[in-house]
Amino acid sequence: MRLAARLHGDAALRSALERALEDPCPSIETLVAAGVPHYRARELCQALVGAGEVTALGWQAEVRAGYQRLLTDPPATAGRLHQLAAGERPREKARWQGIGALADAELLAVLLRTGRAGEGVLELAERLLRDHDGLLGLADQDVQELARSHGLGPAKATEIAAAFELGRRLALAVRKTRPSLRGPQEVVALLAGELAPRDHEQFWLLPLDTRSRLIGEPQMVSKGDVDGTEAGARLVFRVALRANASSVIVAHNHPTGICEASAADLAVTRALRQAGRVVGIPLADHIIIGDGGRYYSIRHGHPELWRES
Repeated sequence: MRLAARLHGDAALRSALERALEDPCPSIETLVAAGVPHYRARELCQALVGAGEVTALGWQAEVRAGYQRLLTDPPATAGRLHQLAAGERPREKARWQGIGALADAELLAVLLRTGRAGEGVLELAERLLRDHDGLLGLADQDVQELARSHGLGPAKATEIAAAFELGRRLALAVRKTRPSLRGPQEVVALLAGELAPRDHEQFWLLPLDTRSRLIGEPQMVSKGDVDGTEAGARLVFRVALRANASSVIVAHNHPTGICEASAADLAVTRALRQAGRVVGIPLADHIIIGDGGRYYSIRHGHPELWRES
């Protein structure tokens, strides 16, 4: 049987073949009338006729019976999870081989999580793909239509519809423009509205990429009362490493509104500079934000800290 090897991995082909088996003398016209897309009907008929499995008189009886048995018996990989080797179960396979190694039915099974009485989750996934002519047909169903599919309730139907909607949005998505922070003015414009009105100090981190553009959003790493804030290097660079930053800028406010670097500010800057060298994420600047748009760049005011070895 020429198509046997392709049936497991091609749900649309299985669906078209099922329609063909219902017809004692299938043709492109009868398959299209049964709902099979024209290109699929043509491909199927050409394959069957070319292999001599369908003639002008119809099906070869033994071939038709063989395909019917093949479609009735579930494929070995579409059985119950407990019958599969650990490395072939969808979740374990995704962890060990990567999510791209999963077939369509296996990806769908991960979303479904469980099957139903008498039908394993992989069997359910295979049937849903078969009944809806593959992924494209399944993706075209709304939540109510999916919920009416045998074996799906509203919760699973919503999860599947959400997965397809995320895929559609991803196809249309564009990356958010990252603001460039090459000078203290850009940092102040970004943070002054958040920091200037505070009556307590807050210490913020801005992780940057290799082009000095902000990665994600500025992140507050510590806060304190009017006497100060604790800005530990370990905490700052834990956040920077998590953001995969190439360099960082830190900023904090002075609730008094006075923009002068204290001895504590310089000590924190020196510690962050040293820690940044150790982890390979240099400190680009430490900026103090006051009120009325005033600020102080420690890199500009104390460049010697950046010359220290």
